[in-house]
Amino acid sequence: MKALFLSAAVVALLAVPAAAQTLSYGATLTSNYVSRGFTQTNDGWALQPWVEIESSGWYGGLWASNVDFGADSVEVDIYGGYRWSRENTSFDLGYARYFYDDSGDAGGELYVLIEHEIGQATLSGGMHMGHAGGLTMNNAYVGFALAMTDQISVSAQGGVAGGLLYGNLGASYAVTDAVSLDARYHLGNGINTRAVISASIGF
Repeated sequence: MKALFLSAAVVALLAVPAAAQTLSYGATLTSNYVSRGFTQTNDGWALQPWVEIESSGWYGGLWASNVDFGADSVEVDIYGGYRWSRENTSFDLGYARYFYDDSGDAGGELYVLIEHEIGQATLSGGMHMGHAGGLTMNNAYVGFALAMTDQISVSAQGGVAGGLLYGNLGASYAVTDAVSLDARYHLGNGINTRAVISASIGF
C-alpha cells in the first residue's frame, strides 16, 4: 500500500505544469556501497543512478544500485516526501520503500531529516523508522560538514543501526557544479573498517 501511495504521488507530481516542476537526475560510481556501516556489495564497486522530480517542496524519486546479497544483485528504492526550510534550518519528512530483483519487496521506512547551517558549517541529523508491527527505530545519526573553500569540504557522521555504532569521515571536492569526488573512511562497532572513493554527477 505504501509503495502504491508513492507511485501515485510521483504520477501526481508529473501532472503538475512543467514550469512548476524541477527534474533532477544523476549517478554515483563508488568503490564500495556502504550503508549504515555495512557493505552492500561485498566490498565491490557499485553504480548508482537516480532521478527525482520536485514541485513546491513535494518530491518523489527512484534510486538504484547493484548489490551482492546471494540471489539479489539489484536494489531499487522508491521514495517521496516533503522538504521545507525556515531561516537556516531545512527539514525533510518522507517515506522510502526498498525492492530487490530476486527477493522483491523488502519493506520501507519513514524518515525525518534536519540540517542547520552556521556560517560555513552544517549540522545534520536524521532518523529512519520501520513500521512493521509498530514503529521501530532502525537508524539514527548526526553529522557535521565544513566548507573549507568553494570546492573542498570535510564531513563526518556517526550513528547507530541495529544496536551497532557506525561512523565515517572524509572529504569532497567539487570539480564542477555537476561533478564531485569523495574519499571517505568507514568504521564502527563490529564493522570492518574500509576506505571508499566515489565520483558523482548530478543535474
